[in-house]
Amino acid sequence: MLNLAVRNTGKLIREKSKSENIRLGRLFTKKDTARLMGSMLELDETKAVYTVLDPGAGTGILAAAAIEEICKRCPEAKQIYITCYENDPVFLPMLKNNLERIRKKCRHDYGVKLFVTVYEENYLTDSKNHYTVALFDEIIEDKFDIIICNPPTHLVDKSSEEASAVGGVTQLKISAAVLFARLAAKHLEEGGQLVVMLPTTVSTASQLVGFRKEMANALALKKIHLFVGKQKNAKRAIPLKKSFILAYANEEKADTVAITTSTDNGATVTELPPVSYSFVIDEQDGSMTLPKSVEDTKIVKHITDLPETLSSLGLKMSTGLIIDSRCEGLLFTDPIKGAVPLIRPSAIKGGQIAFPLPIKHQYIAPVSANLVQKNKNMVIIKRVPAKSDDRFVNSAIYMAAQLPNYRYISTHNKINFIDTKDKNAEICPRLAFGLFALLNSTIYDRYISIVSKSKQINSKEMRELPLPPRNIIENIGMRLMATKQTTVAVCDQIVNPTLHIIERR
Repeated sequence: MLNLAVRNTGKLIREKSKSENIRLGRLFTKKDTARLMGSMLELDETKAVYTVLDPGAGTGILAAAAIEEICKRCPEAKQIYITCYENDPVFLPMLKNNLERIRKKCRHDYGVKLFVTVYEENYLTDSKNHYTVALFDEIIEDKFDIIICNPPTHLVDKSSEEASAVGGVTQLKISAAVLFARLAAKHLEEGGQLVVMLPTTVSTASQLVGFRKEMANALALKKIHLFVGKQKNAKRAIPLKKSFILAYANEEKADTVAITTSTDNGATVTELPPVSYSFVIDEQDGSMTLPKSVEDTKIVKHITDLPETLSSLGLKMSTGLIIDSRCEGLLFTDPIKGAVPLIRPSAIKGGQIAFPLPIKHQYIAPVSANLVQKNKNMVIIKRVPAKSDDRFVNSAIYMAAQLPNYRYISTHNKINFIDTKDKNAEICPRLAFGLFALLNSTIYDRYISIVSKSKQINSKEMRELPLPPRNIIENIGMRLMATKQTTVAVCDQIVNPTLHIIERR
């Protein structure tokens, strides 16, 4: 059935012009992905009748995948009622043709009666027009045992008809995929299954806290499938592709969530050991932690259990002071009388601060107190990783003795720095080197890139970063100081055996 739908869809694409071919090809679910989404359904093999919804049916590829799974895995199934929404006139003839051929195949090959309903409408705006009249004339919107969906991801305005129809939209623009998922959750029968493909940004985007909490309260997340990119650097966290698949059930939450990964469209699947529900779903904002390997899971679990944070150690992380556009006329390439050094992201070199550099605007005239800070020991971190960076966390150790002629220095807004909460205190070198060694290690770089809710280093998240006890951090720092090196390899050689997360290779 799935092969039939995919084969016919290919014919439709080839019939179009070259430009249409490119456009259409991106809209359809790949065969391996459709088969994977169908396999993520948890089906009751004793059930005789199934109701299925494909709210963005296209040419019926996902509908075919769901029907095929039911026919193959449920020997007691006798009837399947499939409802499809599709309002694109280019797809409708092929959708109806595919469903009719699948209907005949169900009856011939499996003895299953397939009843087909196609609404030539927009699911988001028109599904409310279809309902069931129950006892005492109670009107109930249609509900389904299975909903399978790969919705469009284009952005719609808050004021649009689609957003208004679904409701609960607070941001100016929202992905149509989120609206599809929110509405589908309301149309899921008790005990029913929802398998939906969504943009990966849904897992952490701050503007979607309400959506994530709504889904977490209404349904139980059962399975996650991650499409991962090729790992160019074995020491870094595996990169995620733009979309992932979530499988929900309208039932009580389980203790664990099953996570699978693939580096393709789902043809070759790797299954990770089940992880706890609380590990994946944050109870406060519903954000998701997405480990992409067994090692990722081990790293996150181990570091999460560490007892200290920057705050408990009497430290804080702050963002650099200087934004170039607000300091025109105050920046200088060469030192002038009264000017102080300005540490920029480009100064981070091999775990150390290189100053001065052959660059412009690396000194600033401190015309006001809020443009400078005391020259103290710090750990400095690039706030926005560049695409060319090998690491998510790019840090450096800075000792005040490096610029002994300056009582004050300044920092650029594109870096963060770790300092003491007490303005009159200073981080001791042992603690500073120990913190740097942790942040410069492979395991912390991977941990932060896995759990981070943004594509840049977030000060709030870093203040809550789990850390070992102070005596262990200082011990790591002393050992790093003794090596007189600040490379990632040296940090790993000290940190890994100390924390026993990734053994020395």
